[in-house]
Amino acid sequence: MEGLEALYKKVATLYRRLSASARKRLLEGVELAAEKGDPALAYHRLSTLARDYYGDSLPYASDGYYKTYKHARCVGLPEPAKVSGVDVLEAIRRRRSRRSFSRRPLTLTEVSTILFHVAGITGQAWWGGPKRPYPSAGALQPVEVYLVVERVEGLKPGLYHYNPSGHCLEMLREGRLLKGLADVSLGQDHVAEAAAALVLTAVYTRTGSKYGHRSYRYVHWDTGFAGENVYLVCEALGLATVAVGAFYDDEMCSFLGIDCPWEMPMLVFPVGARG
Repeated sequence: MEGLEALYKKVATLYRRLSASARKRLLEGVELAAEKGDPALAYHRLSTLARDYYGDSLPYASDGYYKTYKHARCVGLPEPAKVSGVDVLEAIRRRRSRRSFSRRPLTLTEVSTILFHVAGITGQAWWGGPKRPYPSAGALQPVEVYLVVERVEGLKPGLYHYNPSGHCLEMLREGRLLKGLADVSLGQDHVAEAAAALVLTAVYTRTGSKYGHRSYRYVHWDTGFAGENVYLVCEALGLATVAVGAFYDDEMCSFLGIDCPWEMPMLVFPVGARG
């Protein structure tokens, strides 16, 4: 009963902070959640839109369009490839989830090409912000990319963060970490067998600064758009990859050293030459 009382107090505090429209939707959502035993339905109802309801504002400020680790050494990347010889329609038709990798290391140009076409800066928008390869709700661009390197020519094994402004990799931690990433990813062996792995995260507060309760939906869509670019670029380069969405969330946050839940791990993409 003590746990139930604590839950009641927290929900009561939340309820008092909501607008009348949001309270109505929260109650409807809790009723659905209780009926089905699915607590996610409470958020689903709270985040729906209506002509008289666009969600409440949230107390978040935008922190810019991308993270930088100012005290980390940034390893420069070569120019990304501009053509691959594979038509985009052909890449879409060929796209498959591939879990078999050879032992060949990735080249630095392959890594550069993937990162640029997933989250690089492709131009400047009329309002002054950067343009990116993936469409983003409100152009807020919440997706961050981390790279776990095992076998990449010219890079030490370790954990890196992609800095799109400098098109470089910020070294966060040295060491052979791919087996650790596989362990966090529910022990999926193919993650450890890749040459490297991209980990896509979403800075929830960046989108939350504008879109309120709808933001949690939007950051998943943004990540999906960016994730499809991983697939298509790997297909165009003749590489193998697969989207991995199963991992122990708290352990992944610790592995990456990120501040969850304000920045959330979303997808893992092991990448390598095809086996």
